[in-house]
Amino acid sequence: MSGAKIRKFLLFIFLTLTIFSSLTFAGKIEVAKLQRDFDFLVTLLKEAYIDPDGLVKKPEFTEIVEDIRKKLDKPMDKLEFFKTVAPLFHYLNDYHCSIVFPFSNDNLVFPFSPYVIDGDIYVVFSLIDDVPVKSKILKIDGIPSEEVIKEFEKYVNIKDNNDLRERFLSRYLALIPTFWDKKSVEIEFEYNGLKKKEKVEALVQEEYLRRFEEKNINSSKLPFEFERRGNVGIMRIWSFGIRGTLFTDFREFLKEIFEKNRDMTDLIIDIRRNPGGTLDNGAEVLGHLVKKELYIKFKERIRNSKYNIKALESAGVRYDESTKGEVIEKNSALIVKPRVPAFEGKVWLLIDSRISSAAIVFTAIVQNNKLGKVIGQRPVYSMNTTLGGNGFMQYLPAVKLYAYIPGSYMYFPEYQEITLDYEITMTKEEKLEWITGNSDPMLEKVLKLIEENKD
Repeated sequence: MSGAKIRKFLLFIFLTLTIFSSLTFAGKIEVAKLQRDFDFLVTLLKEAYIDPDGLVKKPEFTEIVEDIRKKLDKPMDKLEFFKTVAPLFHYLNDYHCSIVFPFSNDNLVFPFSPYVIDGDIYVVFSLIDDVPVKSKILKIDGIPSEEVIKEFEKYVNIKDNNDLRERFLSRYLALIPTFWDKKSVEIEFEYNGLKKKEKVEALVQEEYLRRFEEKNINSSKLPFEFERRGNVGIMRIWSFGIRGTLFTDFREFLKEIFEKNRDMTDLIIDIRRNPGGTLDNGAEVLGHLVKKELYIKFKERIRNSKYNIKALESAGVRYDESTKGEVIEKNSALIVKPRVPAFEGKVWLLIDSRISSAAIVFTAIVQNNKLGKVIGQRPVYSMNTTLGGNGFMQYLPAVKLYAYIPGSYMYFPEYQEITLDYEITMTKEEKLEWITGNSDPMLEKVLKLIEENKD
């Protein structure tokens, strides 16, 4: 073979390998960059995280870190990096501390919504008739449901709250086609006592959301709503993360309710499944329940770190290089001012075990200040909590993902932990009825309780 032909042959091989490499690793991040992002993440957890349970200092943390580092030995895309790193946050078990899943409109999802209830997977919404609502999923691509759940548990940053863990699990199970990189999946399920198998084609998330909205055209898209049942008002607040112009709408919503419903004898404030948000949201509601100014004292512990500068500034504290790593304690207070009109009737705060963050604090304020009765299911978490929010959001430049690393902890030394005035439980069947939107058994029990407690 002549020198010219050899050069052409080598050039052909080089171009072939280059093209193959670019196709193989399209969207992949090289190992060195993955390692740098992971090292930065570990640094954040060591230097910025408030670490209320001291988990970062334990040998288990180091073992998990080293195990993950060994797995970052090949180019990965965002999803692969997330799957590799997420177990570290599962270990920390803090609902405010997480790495954000790489959501995209191009993610593949099931054409139905799976939901874990007491260890089983049910279909709670469906775009296809072949797999109807209330189907109990037995296997996915031949894998038993309990094994599927076990596989996805490591991606959830919650361990000790079963109901909340199952809720987070459900979000990831909907993304199984993306996680498993499959455009179709065989579902084995049971419906009305009969077992069936169906091959299900995945949808891109954008298409799923469009069709979901078309099918739920009459459903409320606001995180708050109100209805009357005779003399009883029911105010549902799905989140305390209401901001911007929607916050103004929320204030007007509250004012209008209390102005137009002065004849209400009882008010149910339903915050079940409320994941929290800001105390400002809760203060708006509390303002209509108090007759005089309410001064709620609490303490805030903030880790003095250059990565927590935003949080330090919001607390009125300057970062000090000479004392980096130390925890600063600051006295704070939430002041609730009375709002007109004030509600004169009885307040019933309906909660479940899934509430967290500001929803827990709101519940503690209501109970400790005797503003109403707390009913429903006992919350798992304490009112003392790490703080979330954008002030603790950190960017990982190579993988282009965000992580939330809370560097602040809020606690209420003068408050008693939450207890239930009335406990109301639900069976698995009742939970399924509620989640699918067919009925609300717990609310019906609350209305009956109110009727039985009429003066």
